[in-house]
Amino acid sequence: MDGAIDNDSSYTTCEVCAQANIHHSPFPQHSTNHATQLLQCIHCNICGPLPTSYGNFTYFILFIDCHSRFISLFLMKSRSKAPQLFSQFQTAAEAFCKERITTLHVDNTLELVQGQMEAHCTTHGITYEKTVPDSPQQNGVAKWANCTICSMACTMLIDTDLRDFFWLFAVLIATHIKQRVPHVSLLPHTTPFELWYKCWPNLSHLHPFGTHCTVRIISNCLSKFDAQGKSGRFLGYARDAKGYLIWVPNRANNGGTLKVWRNMVFNDTCSPDTMSAPIPMHYMPLWDAINFPDRIPIRNDDDEYVHAWQKSQACHSFVNCPTVMTATVDHLGTLPVRRATQ
Repeated sequence: MDGAIDNDSSYTTCEVCAQANIHHSPFPQHSTNHATQLLQCIHCNICGPLPTSYGNFTYFILFIDCHSRFISLFLMKSRSKAPQLFSQFQTAAEAFCKERITTLHVDNTLELVQGQMEAHCTTHGITYEKTVPDSPQQNGVAKWANCTICSMACTMLIDTDLRDFFWLFAVLIATHIKQRVPHVSLLPHTTPFELWYKCWPNLSHLHPFGTHCTVRIISNCLSKFDAQGKSGRFLGYARDAKGYLIWVPNRANNGGTLKVWRNMVFNDTCSPDTMSAPIPMHYMPLWDAINFPDRIPIRNDDDEYVHAWQKSQACHSFVNCPTVMTATVDHLGTLPVRRATQ
């Protein structure tokens, strides 16, 4: 073409064209930096708000060890709990691994980079690695773990026909499973559990989420001809006991009770009246909101319940609460523990 310039390599980028067409710069497919020891770098991310669940939790926070990809997940009622939960995670993880947290990799969430969190990291000599604004891919380890866990939890809830009221149990089980399967960022056939606990995981205790089961009734008042068990739904593994979390529906008041059980049988088929665990009309209070007194004599046949006196400004009433789950914390989490029985 007459008058056209064959070689335009001498021309610089047009500023007007750049303003009209600028887009994201490409991100590397693989990270160039990988921790070489436990707790050298911790990836952190907050997920929520989510639908109101059992215990009125609406958020969860992830702490992921870069070297092992081991995940510690904590449930939260509000984002302001993040500094407190990180301090708790740091204390338990450093005591378990005999190492110190060196770097905290976070996005620009205010709860993670300002206020109490910033002061805590400064005091303990923890270095921040923050993402650039509009670049969440720089915190890809935590973001992908977040997406994977939520996808697994959603799939389990749909498959078991359970309401989103139970999403926290699905999230905890998804994390429990993810620790025990090989990770793409690790050596072949290597699991986060193995690098964290220095032993192979035992998978014999795993059961499908939401499985219908029969639990043994704990009572001294049953006759030889009374039913010795009742139906429930499997929702997870106890955090501080060697047992299973079972939701026992109460058809009388459209509610139910979550308790820890050991004596139980998992059913291959389910009865028509236990197809879906109902959502309680009133959310069950957390254990830290209940003042546990000494055991009060039982007045009905629910011998496995402890009756606790709950005070409120409006009225005084008795509420049923599990006999074994008497923790006084306001969250459920998967803190690393020295004993690895599962």
